[in-house]
Amino acid sequence: MNVKLFIIFVCFTLFIGFPERGYAENSSAAMKNQADNLVSLSDQVFHYSIAKQDKAAASLLHELSEKWNHSLDLYSEKEQQVIGTSIVKLKVLLKTQANQQEIADAAASLRLGFDALQNEGAPMWKEKRSDIMEPLSRMNTALKNKKQEHYQYELNQFLNEYAIIYPALIIDGRPDMVTLLDQRITTLTNHRLEDIKESKRISQVNRITDDMNRLFKQSRNGKDENTMGLMTIIGGIVVAVLAYVSWVRYTAERKRRSRIH
Repeated sequence: MNVKLFIIFVCFTLFIGFPERGYAENSSAAMKNQADNLVSLSDQVFHYSIAKQDKAAASLLHELSEKWNHSLDLYSEKEQQVIGTSIVKLKVLLKTQANQQEIADAAASLRLGFDALQNEGAPMWKEKRSDIMEPLSRMNTALKNKKQEHYQYELNQFLNEYAIIYPALIIDGRPDMVTLLDQRITTLTNHRLEDIKESKRISQVNRITDDMNRLFKQSRNGKDENTMGLMTIIGGIVVAVLAYVSWVRYTAERKRRSRIH
């Protein structure tokens, strides 16, 4: 995604007004039927997206968005905000004919978000464990071997994978754990260009690894509904912004240094 589009999307996400609807106590049967329908549609959107059939994906996404808007009373304000933001993101990417990998990742993120709304079975976001943990392991190895460029590459891989599962984490994860993880990742990305001892970076990566392992081991829907609201969602968006900006700064600095030498 180019810088202009990225900034426009972030600003739109931060300042858009979400519908103010109460969390209604509806029958579990009605909620399950609605949820199953939404999950099915999100799955179709995902498959059309990875098949690069953007028009079909956009059409189904519109249908999904309409059905979602008509079922908001079944969900909490937090869930409305998370899913609504994910839908908007994918719409923007499809409309602007963004990079195909970005579209596929956004569709996967939306699919995982809808699955996280379910109350039974193993959550799909946990199936991404190896995609999350392996880059962290390679970051650790790169730091020990003092391979800075390899470390930066693997950090970016980790951030990309973390962004995919993030909406599902907000819905399904423990708020205190997700908030702490966001803080650690923000610290790591804010200082990725600084000359810091490998031992300190390794310690930071190890703490993030431990936090991720705890999240993957938690039981389903292990969260307090009232403690993670819009500010945590904005916090996650800020993490994504910082990660993107720090990567741009890193690549620009590399180019500058190569010209000097």
